[in-house]
Amino acid sequence: MSRSFFKYLIAAAVSVGVAAGCAGSNQEAKTAANAQADSAQKVTRTGKTGASSANAGKSSADAQESYAPAPKVERIVYNFSKVDGTANDVEMAVRAADNGNIDTAVSMLQRTSEKSSDAFLAHYNLGVMYERQLKTDEARRAYEKALQAEPKFTPALIQLVRLDIREGNPAAGISKANTYITSNPDVFEHNYAKLEGMIAAKQYDEAISLISALLKRDEANGKLRYYLAMTEFSRGRYRLAEFIVGEALEIIPDDADALFLRARIHEALSEDDVSLIPGIAATLDRVIELNPDHLEALWMRGVIYYEASNYTKAEEYFKHVLELNPSTVGAYVNLANTYKTVDRGPEAETLLKKAKALDPHDGLVDFALGTLYLNTELIKLPDMKDMDRLRLARTQFENAQKNWTSKDDIALAKGYIKTTDDAIETLQAMLDAEALFGSSSDETAAEPAPEEVSE
Repeated sequence: MSRSFFKYLIAAAVSVGVAAGCAGSNQEAKTAANAQADSAQKVTRTGKTGASSANAGKSSADAQESYAPAPKVERIVYNFSKVDGTANDVEMAVRAADNGNIDTAVSMLQRTSEKSSDAFLAHYNLGVMYERQLKTDEARRAYEKALQAEPKFTPALIQLVRLDIREGNPAAGISKANTYITSNPDVFEHNYAKLEGMIAAKQYDEAISLISALLKRDEANGKLRYYLAMTEFSRGRYRLAEFIVGEALEIIPDDADALFLRARIHEALSEDDVSLIPGIAATLDRVIELNPDHLEALWMRGVIYYEASNYTKAEEYFKHVLELNPSTVGAYVNLANTYKTVDRGPEAETLLKKAKALDPHDGLVDFALGTLYLNTELIKLPDMKDMDRLRLARTQFENAQKNWTSKDDIALAKGYIKTTDDAIETLQAMLDAEALFGSSSDETAAEPAPEEVSE
């Protein structure tokens, strides 16, 4: 028995750099998994904010709008004189973070930002580090300080908007973006923050209107085409999105976000066109080459490695996701299911318990725990008796049934409860028989049947 089901998980991607680059995307990750009764292993797939499950393809001709020629927008140059004296300190902190020493990086950036309130890159990177530590309030204050020091620094504004999106309040992010757009009308890129909020709020028509207006000011802007493709992808128009993101990549061929969107579009289209599948991994590898901390690309690449039975590489990628964002519940589930596949049951159980602590009402975690306990023959848990495991499995499937809202998911949980009840009944019958007649290991082994001789 197998089926696919969908669940949304919040995943915040963060990247750090001394250069004025955007941090990685905050995404609402759409996951699709196969739950199999025989192995009950599944690794969730990732998607991007607002992705629709509808596959409403549309002709690429719809994307061929004409825009009135306009003068190029004058680009903003940040006032890096504010950070000249602290650049080395920020660089050292970023290196410490890259080596896994997040606490050290935070301490260094705190000292730098306290020493120089104008060091907007120090404030910004401190916000990124706070996000890695799951300190959302501290991260928000750090990004706000970065904008106070340099109101034209778009990456900090984008991260503030993404925090609002992550907290389920994209309207607040849109309002915040409008405030900075109004006070800094010369900063064209601030509109990108507003577009992210609008797409997250499913204000698709409004987003397209804004993009059209902005393209009239800067008709060769590849990033705007990326947001246009993202809007169409989010409303399920995959063919149209594919056409538009191709245009974007002609202008910005090394844009990690646009490349990742192409990978996601091709994954969506691959259900009907399997010829797209081989190129997805190569595209993701390029994304990760450009941005080694692109959380969603790492996640998606890990899934591909898992599906190819390369569990060592899958483990590596899921671990990296958790290093970047320890609050990603789905990554704990993915890594745990990878361990389950190679019979590392105790490690899988530890990871799933961490995921459960992060989100006690996530039915996917309950289901993963249930399948871990149910598979008494395939997955070893040395300190647990089989009957105890089966009873725990039933409890977890019951929890999944309570926490899930989809009828299909609830039906899946009920099916596993029935399977577990049958397993408990069978095991109890065996235990009762052993109590009466002794262990089957004491019985004399039956003689093998004589081989059939071919004439």
